[in-house]
Amino acid sequence: PFLDGLLQTLPDSYSVIDRELIERAYYFAEKAHAGQKRASGEPYITHCVAVATILVELNVPPDVVAAG
Repeated sequence: PFLDGLLQTLPDSYSVIDRELIERAYYFAEKAHAGQKRASGEPYITHCVAVATILVELNVPPDVVAAG
């Protein structure tokens, strides 16, 4: 569910390859942070998605979004 929200925020200018890069980065982060929780009790991946969303809003290149 977190990935779907992120993908919906991506601009139309992102290519299919850009979107696949971000999707791969999401799954990498999801695996790396599996079982981790934030202080609020939310899954840690929500932080990664929030950072990526902010980067999208700042109009950075797709590889920077993936890194976030």
